[in-house]
Amino acid sequence: MILIPVRRAKLTETDVTTCESCWREPVTVVRTGSRGRALLCVSCATGDCPLRVVVFPPFGMYGVTERMVEAGKHGKPTPQMPPDPGPHPPRPAPTPTPGLPPV
Repeated sequence: MILIPVRRAKLTETDVTTCESCWREPVTVVRTGSRGRALLCVSCATGDCPLRVVVFPPFGMYGVTERMVEAGKHGKPTPQMPPDPGPHPPRPAPTPTPGLPPV
């Protein structure tokens, strides 16, 4: 684990400015290691606090796993019939009467 002060780290415009662990203090340290890069305040970095949220996991939503997608919780819903589709339309369709509105 390597701690780098923010003024020496290369940050982008889209990086967060609030600590990714406590969500209260401003970012002052960048922690890099085997788990990736984390933008933290000094107290969270020295205490080796974990991140509270992975903002963009592989599926783009917090807490959504591949298993949940396969199970259908957040996947595409399967097409289903409405609860009461009503009666079928008559076959063949009635011929319209010229000059009179359909009944």
